[in-house]
Amino acid sequence: MHYALGLCTILIVVLLALKGGNGRRKLSAIALEAEGYTGSVLKRASGGGKQLLYIVPLQDELDLTPLPADAPEFARMPTATCKQCKTVMPLQMLALHIDHCNNTSNSETEVKLCLLCMCDQSCKSPASSEVQCPLCTRTFPVSDIELHASFCGESEEDVLYWVKEQIDCSKTFNICVARDGMVERGLKLWKRRKNGGPVNPLKVSFLGEPGVDTGALKKEFLSTMVAGIEKRLFEGESEKGKVPKYSLNDLDNELFKVAGEIFGVSIAQGGPAPRFMQEWCYHYLITGNLKTDGVHDTELSPLIKTIEDASDLSLYIEEILDCGYTGQINIDHKESILRAIVLHVTTKRRPMLQQMREGLEVYNLIKVMQTKPNECRNLFVVGDDDKVCCNSALGIFLIFCHLMFVTSEEDIDSNIPFSFKDTQPENEVEGETPSVPMVMQWMTGQAHRHLLVSERQKFKIAIVFDHNCLEHMPGHTVCYPIVSACTNTVTLPTAHLGDYESLKTNLRTAIKYGASFDRL
Repeated sequence: MHYALGLCTILIVVLLALKGGNGRRKLSAIALEAEGYTGSVLKRASGGGKQLLYIVPLQDELDLTPLPADAPEFARMPTATCKQCKTVMPLQMLALHIDHCNNTSNSETEVKLCLLCMCDQSCKSPASSEVQCPLCTRTFPVSDIELHASFCGESEEDVLYWVKEQIDCSKTFNICVARDGMVERGLKLWKRRKNGGPVNPLKVSFLGEPGVDTGALKKEFLSTMVAGIEKRLFEGESEKGKVPKYSLNDLDNELFKVAGEIFGVSIAQGGPAPRFMQEWCYHYLITGNLKTDGVHDTELSPLIKTIEDASDLSLYIEEILDCGYTGQINIDHKESILRAIVLHVTTKRRPMLQQMREGLEVYNLIKVMQTKPNECRNLFVVGDDDKVCCNSALGIFLIFCHLMFVTSEEDIDSNIPFSFKDTQPENEVEGETPSVPMVMQWMTGQAHRHLLVSERQKFKIAIVFDHNCLEHMPGHTVCYPIVSACTNTVTLPTAHLGDYESLKTNLRTAIKYGASFDRL
């Protein structure tokens, strides 16, 4: 605690470092100089701070009541805001306040979570007449919270709110990664974490870039990692869903556990959901049991189809034996052979899914998935694509910019009849035309739609036109759009974009080479 003490009303004595005395040490008063007890006097008497000083009142008892945070004595001290209760206080008081604030907030959270619809327990808090549902954040009387809990959480949106509430903001999970080989290096750094962990807010910085993460860098990192993990640790066809690769090296390095943690953090902290798995993989994650329906394997599914249609199985004896089948191979045992092949596909990937299951325990996400399997299904199973969908995001963006250039800002009519759906995208050349996710990630830091509908509704991209770039930077021949992913703002230099082709070339160059955060 911090107190204001008037040294003119007290007597200061020093504890002398004397040996012996049968457990007693003699105290002697410090001589008072003409100016009183100055800093130099106290420093000399305490041996430079090595000896202990005692303060003894001359007449009245000292008032030991802690001063409030807004006391005049603290007016010139630096202040800080508590992240839990949002109270502003002197920086020196924050450490003691956090201990008390955390204990209070933790007890309140336990009460709220007990009332959550994720469990069937019921309890009431006598300390408050109303409590806030951590899913929908609405406040209800204690008597009504149980009824509300019976139907709240029945949508994917409610589950996402609940998972988001589980983030531990007491410290941050910091990762500094290079853009080259981001997926491989990101997996290693994630596993080798030193400060913080997946339960804490993720803060990302890119090696050699001064960009400060206020949300955009984290989303870019998670977008790249989830897409990279899909290619690195999964295999299969995108339309039919993917399964974990059979890789004992990756299993031994616990990369599937790391992947599970990254999936959980991405879902909770604004990244994309891993919506690329097959149904049976999700069923194993929530139950721990293998399911043989809807299994598709790139190598063995053609064999399954062939055996289903075959009238003579003697041609496929070697392939059948390689799948672990040891019974008779004939038409009468076709069903047993097909089940054995499907079990071979699923069983050998069971350790990978089990390790991923361990990683998804972050934020208690596995328990949520087990309690609300239908609401969580679309976060993992292929089918609900969260990528930005339109005929051509780049084409729409270019056409919009072209309309803005050829029309003066004063003459723009907000009611111009124009439908982007009627616009045919240009012929795209592989490797030259930026993809839709690439365009969105360049502008906003993320290549996916927001998981929360509320965030989609308030999401906007602001386009600013710079008509004076030649004035504040004379002599240059070309400059490129400036993107602020933190504020979702794109600034276009109109002086160098005289026609549509110039605009298109300028934008493509900026998108291809302008991913780094070099501006503050």
